[in-house]
Amino acid sequence: MMAAAGHEVHLVATVRRRDNPREVDGVRVWPLGYWWRAKQAARPDVVVTVAGDRQAERLMPNLRRVPLLVLPHTDADFGELEEACIRPLPAHQQAQARVTVPDDPLAGEPIKVVAWIHYGVPYRRAGSETMLQTMMCGLRDAGMGVLVVCSSMPEAPPSWEVDGVPYLHLGPRAAELLFRSVRPQVMVTHHNYAARATGLAREIGARSVLLMHSDHDYSARSMQAGPHMIVYNTEWVRASLALRYLEVDRTPSLIVHPPVVPDEHRSDGGGDQVTLVNLSSDKGVYTWRAAARTLPGLPFLGVTGAHGIQVTAPLAPNMRVIRQTSDMRADVWTRTRVLLVPSVYESYGMAAVEALASGIPVIAHPTPGLREALGDGATFIDRADVRSWVAAIRELYAEGDRRAEATRAALARSAFLADQMDVELKQWAQAVQEVAGV
Repeated sequence: MMAAAGHEVHLVATVRRRDNPREVDGVRVWPLGYWWRAKQAARPDVVVTVAGDRQAERLMPNLRRVPLLVLPHTDADFGELEEACIRPLPAHQQAQARVTVPDDPLAGEPIKVVAWIHYGVPYRRAGSETMLQTMMCGLRDAGMGVLVVCSSMPEAPPSWEVDGVPYLHLGPRAAELLFRSVRPQVMVTHHNYAARATGLAREIGARSVLLMHSDHDYSARSMQAGPHMIVYNTEWVRASLALRYLEVDRTPSLIVHPPVVPDEHRSDGGGDQVTLVNLSSDKGVYTWRAAARTLPGLPFLGVTGAHGIQVTAPLAPNMRVIRQTSDMRADVWTRTRVLLVPSVYESYGMAAVEALASGIPVIAHPTPGLREALGDGATFIDRADVRSWVAAIRELYAEGDRRAEATRAALARSAFLADQMDVELKQWAQAVQEVAGV
């Protein structure tokens, strides 16, 4: 009953048996000899045992930091047992544990498409989250019923909506129960839940779509779970993975560059800041800081990011740092005169593409992703060549022919990418309909 209610339940059978671990009615059952492995796999929040179980009593000293609930020999009411297990948890975990599996939010929809992911907008706004949101909007606009379920955001409420796309926050087990109830035609996934969602889709007779946002091996291994379609965010990511993974050529695929809607980011371009988005080492914070020290007469703006250790101090008088924002147009692009993107790795570079919409000159390190994203709409300089970055900043900051040329190139590239986005989102919707068998 605890498993059916959406809790992750592991049972160590203290009666000695020789069989292997297995799952029974949603409960992971471990023989006594596997108890240590069970502890490592479950990392329990609460341990439940029965009064008088001597084998369990011998194991308890190894679990002293975990709340212990001892049941009497008499039958316990399920509701009371569930509440007793939830009560020792921290407050935010209690709220999540009490969330029941909702009724089918997509009842009556002709095509049901669900996405199972770890993070989602607006609470996390990295490139993959914003890309998935726009892609789900594209499916909704094409007449499909869509739902996004996030399973790793304790700060999120039980439910919310973004631009007409409904979101739910459910723990992994509750999410699985919901998907088994909803029976979607298509499951979309990426990152942390990719392999698990792909396997579940196969179990419930759904088709699975995997979004690949980089060529990193830790993400690419999810392709081995056997999705029905893979969507790559760039041509270069697909080409890079094809050198190492047979699944690239064996699995139907589509290229959808991370969609950026220019009107959502366009500002008047009247800013005065030299801006870096994400103050981590990999994103080039030390190039930004070196340029700021060399150009003390220019104002430099740093925006903290969602990933990586943020280097926010010390600050020179011409440096200012603001926190990550959900309104990039008002808080960042209206203030920016030149954008710096000295990233050591970018699979694409959505922040740079957003800046193009306002005609903001962009200086970038020539990663394959940034070259594919920015084309001839940016200036490319190796991130280690600080002197050249400083010279380019001076040139692009000042009014003149060079800045005017860079602004025209940025706007032209933004228009090209907007047209490309319209085509690719239509191809995306059509591909999902075909995967769904419609």
